[in-house]
Amino acid sequence: MQKKLILFICTGNIYRSRYAQALFNFYAPNYVLGWEAFSRGTAASNVSGLLSPYVKEALIQKNIPLFYAGKDPTQLTLNDLQNASLRIALREEEHKEALRKLFPGWENKCFYWQIADVDILPPNQALNRIEKSILELLETLLKAEISPLSTATLLFNRQA
Repeated sequence: MQKKLILFICTGNIYRSRYAQALFNFYAPNYVLGWEAFSRGTAASNVSGLLSPYVKEALIQKNIPLFYAGKDPTQLTLNDLQNASLRIALREEEHKEALRKLFPGWENKCFYWQIADVDILPPNQALNRIEKSILELLETLLKAEISPLSTATLLFNRQA
């Protein structure tokens, strides 16, 4: 069975989306789901090995190997959007307009969390919100696997 892909989108792809990717891929095997996460940025830098020190510290504290966060920041492409079965941007205010400019129409094919960057929300709060959201997402995907309702319906109902 081919895994379904979930795409986490943020701006630089060094902090929030990489943490979401790492947590999802680390916890997902416990849920026996056919999903795998990857992350991209709407304005990713091309710096090899760049990962937020907040993410590194949080993953180390949780004994989660850093490789779960991916190797490098990566720019979002149309192919990424097309290959993902589920797309989640980390903050609507930041990412909806960026998505619209980069790939018109795709901004309406994403779900949005409301987790701000470090200039607005302290890292410990942001990372805790991401973890809570990941665990809720995993539960939702598990329900979708055993329910006739679609994943999108379950996610929409959870956000309402």
